[in-house]
Amino acid sequence: MESKAVGFCAVVAVLGIISAAAGFGGELTRVKADDVSVSGGSCVYPSSPALALGIIAAVFAIITQIYISVTFGGCRCCRNDPNSTPISKLLSVLSWVATVIAVLLLLTAAGLNNKEGGQVDSYGYFTCYVVKPGIFAAGAVLALLSAVFGIAAYVTVAPPTPQTTTNHAVAFPVGANVDPEKSPVPMYPQQYPPQQYPPQQYPPQQTPQQYA
Repeated sequence: MESKAVGFCAVVAVLGIISAAAGFGGELTRVKADDVSVSGGSCVYPSSPALALGIIAAVFAIITQIYISVTFGGCRCCRNDPNSTPISKLLSVLSWVATVIAVLLLLTAAGLNNKEGGQVDSYGYFTCYVVKPGIFAAGAVLALLSAVFGIAAYVTVAPPTPQTTTNHAVAFPVGANVDPEKSPVPMYPQQYPPQQYPPQQYPPQQTPQQYA
C-alpha cells in the first residue's frame, strides 16, 4: 500500500475513534432517571459532561466525512470517475448515510440530556425528560462505521492505469499555405546513385634517344 493510502487510512481511523470515544463517553455520563430530582414542580438535573461529549462526537464525525470527501475530490457517488468501482460507490453512500444518522443521534441525545421541564402523565405522576439508554452508543457506533466505510471505499478504488504515448514523425507538404518557419518540415537525407566516369587515357611516355 502506498504511503498516501496509509496516511489517509490513519487520519480517518484516528478521527473516527475520537468521535466514537466521545459518543461512548456521553453514554456513560448521561443523566439517568435516578439522578433527576423534582423540586417545586420542576426537574433538577445534575451537571454532566454528556452534552459536551455529544457535541464533540458529532463535530468529529462531520470532520471525518469532510476529510474523506476532500480526499476523494467531491461527491464520490455522483461523479463519473473511471477508477471508481460499484463497491467503492456503495461504500461511499453507506459512509454518508452513517454520518448523517450518527450526527442526528448524537446532537439529539446531547440536547435531551439537559432538557429542563417535565410533564404530568396520565396517572398523575410528574415525569422528567431523560435520554433513553443506547442513543449515544448508537451514534458512536455509526460514527465509527462511517470511518470504516470511508476507508473501505478508498481502498476498493481501482488504481489508475498508466498511459503510454508514442510520438510519430509526420511529414507536412510545403505549399503556399504552409509557413516553413512556423511549421518546420522534417528533412530526410537523400540518396544519389553513384556516377560512372569513363577511364582517362594518358599518352605513352617517350624515353629520350641516345646518340653515339
